[in-house]
Amino acid sequence: MPKDYGDITSKIIELLEKNPGQTIKELAKQLKLNRSFLSGYLKAMEVQSSVRSKEIGPARVYFVNDSRGNPP
Repeated sequence: MPKDYGDITSKIIELLEKNPGQTIKELAKQLKLNRSFLSGYLKAMEVQSSVRSKEIGPARVYFVNDSRGNPP
């Protein structure tokens, strides 16, 4: 894989800080990554509490996890 995983994580965090509530499709397009790969990667980031997701209608959107515990 040509991209460094740490680099992917930092780019995801940066994108979500600039524009919270993005879908996998939006993030995948900006990062030029496969949506299936990114979906699994975001799930792993959720387990590590780096990001959190919320279902809004049919879409799942992602946010940087707020360590203060404030709701979106």
